[in-house]
Amino acid sequence: MKRFPWWLLSYLEGSGFLILIAIVAMFINAGVTSYLAYFVKNIVNSVFVNKDEEMIRLIPFILVALILVKGIAFFTNYYIMAYLGQVVINRLREDLYEKVLRLPMEKFLLESPGSLISKIINDTNLLQDFASRQIATFLRNVLTAIGLIAVVFYQDFELAFIGLVALPLIGYLISRIGKKIKKYTAKMQDRLAVVTGHLFEGIKNIKEIKLLGIEEKFSTLFREDNAKYFKEFLKIKKVEALYPPAVELLASFIVGFLIFYGGMRIVEGELTAGTFFSFIIALIMAYEPVRKLGQNYNKIQQSVAVAERVKEILDLPDEYELKDGREELESSVRKVEFRDIWFRYPNSERFTLKNVSLSFEAGKKYAIVGKTGSGKSTLVSLIPRFYDPERGELLINGRDIRNFTLKSLRRKIGVVSQDIVIFRGTVRENIAVGKPSASFEEIVEAAKVACIHDFIVSLPQKYDTVIGDGGIQLSGGQRQRIAIARAVLKNPDILILDEATSALDSETEAAVQRALDEKFKDRILIAIAHRLSTVINSDSIIFLREGEVVGVGKHQELYESLLDYRKLCDIQFSI
Repeated sequence: MKRFPWWLLSYLEGSGFLILIAIVAMFINAGVTSYLAYFVKNIVNSVFVNKDEEMIRLIPFILVALILVKGIAFFTNYYIMAYLGQVVINRLREDLYEKVLRLPMEKFLLESPGSLISKIINDTNLLQDFASRQIATFLRNVLTAIGLIAVVFYQDFELAFIGLVALPLIGYLISRIGKKIKKYTAKMQDRLAVVTGHLFEGIKNIKEIKLLGIEEKFSTLFREDNAKYFKEFLKIKKVEALYPPAVELLASFIVGFLIFYGGMRIVEGELTAGTFFSFIIALIMAYEPVRKLGQNYNKIQQSVAVAERVKEILDLPDEYELKDGREELESSVRKVEFRDIWFRYPNSERFTLKNVSLSFEAGKKYAIVGKTGSGKSTLVSLIPRFYDPERGELLINGRDIRNFTLKSLRRKIGVVSQDIVIFRGTVRENIAVGKPSASFEEIVEAAKVACIHDFIVSLPQKYDTVIGDGGIQLSGGQRQRIAIARAVLKNPDILILDEATSALDSETEAAVQRALDEKFKDRILIAIAHRLSTVINSDSIIFLREGEVVGVGKHQELYESLLDYRKLCDIQFSI
């Protein structure tokens, strides 16, 4: 097979002894099956022709012993191959998930989460059947077919040649059908990825869907794409269904002719009844694994198509390969500089940031303001290197940011974004997720800075209360404060707040701001906010318009010198 996924064998490292046992068991199973067909000759000649009483008494014991050996061999092979197949899939899933976590952010802009989830779950489920069952069955059928064909030729070469004349045609059918199934499978898995994406999107955004009353719209979209998936699925099953009757029809013509021709030779005394019956049974038994080989081959072609999709993900370079520097950022961050930065997102012709030159120094609080879409969040996303600028330099302590390893750089940065993430687990685990070694006292202190401690201790299990996936049991403000506590516990040199207090009431927001200002007074604090009341006391306010810095200064300076800023202030403070 030209594109067989041989790379999957690397996941069987250390399993050589089990593989050897499985192969030996497979040979025993095929050998006994072939011998049973040959043994029919002894049964017919000894019992029905020669009426040998001793053999009549012996044959049942031999038959039971052969079936027992065959059964033990089959069980051993089947169980070991199922175990090894699951080992492969478990390790593959782990590698896929690790790869997805290490992909550059640009990849997530180009491919939907549903598609990636589909490849990790749906595609590996198909590969599970391939690794645990189809390969073993394919090899077992090959060996059985070879053994039975050997018996056929041993019994009568002339009859064997006639009986196997259909094999080339069967091989051609297998090849043609396999190619079609591979093509249809790739399309089917693409459709399944879309269906998974709809499912993921619907569950993730269930509140908004209910609020907007668009359940029917999402249901309709899901039904339409599910129908397209079903259509591709039926194409595969239609092609698969054509193969068995085609093979059986061919076999019936051949077996029918052989019964006529062989019967005439028995009448003429050229062939014994035992030999002929052994031949016919071996031939019929040989057609069965050959027929199954076609089905196995079709399933393997499905798996090859899926394996190619999975390998595409595994072969993608992760961000550490693409971006990682060689130096550890060990010293405290005292200054961050943007020098003539130009940036645009993948597949976009429009620059999101244009000729941005800025400086952020430790011991100061900065605010970034501007209309929606002006590039505020994009600007701060360059600091942890989620994206790199197309032109210009980004410096930390006077050094190019690309010189530093990503891990050491990101250890220095804390971000609380407008898209709050609450992980599965307890309150304690959510706050300490970025610093698992933190003591309970440190966790409590971080919670107090975020003004969430009093709420936490009111919960049934306090800090050990499970808060559910996505923090669905919490209000928006509570989720924001847990995220702030998480960032505070990390104790970064740079803290970025991207609309981090938008869900808080004014009193709580002011308390959180005071606590953060005190905690990070000797570090770099950057806040993005639409509510100007939260940032007017910043040491420096940066005003962005369509990706360009059009003003930098304190509140009063910008209010007097920048018309856009003054308009924004007048609108908000007049309400």
